[in-house]
Amino acid sequence: MKNIISSFLIAGALIASTEGCKAKKETTPTPGIAAAPVEVVSICGDTVTYTAKVKAIIDNNCASSCHSARNHASGIDLSTYENVKAEAQKPRFMGSLNHASGFSRMPAMRPKLSDSTLQVLNCWIENGLK
Repeated sequence: MKNIISSFLIAGALIASTEGCKAKKETTPTPGIAAAPVEVVSICGDTVTYTAKVKAIIDNNCASSCHSARNHASGIDLSTYENVKAEAQKPRFMGSLNHASGFSRMPAMRPKLSDSTLQVLNCWIENGLK
């Protein structure tokens, strides 16, 4: 009986160890053979523009209250594309929205924006603030 149990334990350990190796296995290119081209797909896409996505986020969370044309909280007016673009180029813009250490948390006195909303803003910045 001990031999059967030991055999099962050893077999289980062998299977587990080979499965772990499969996950870590890396392929190396064969010398003299060119690798197939890999298409890099951006998670941002081309549809993240100020007009299509960003304006609504800024209007609903920033420009409709604290950072409007009337209220320039901390001297920041986010009511126009030009102003939002200028602020988005500063580290404090995403630092504040991400609630990063050393930055004022925005929106003030409200929860952090969702990860998907922050991703849209990041993509807009990465795509050149169009």
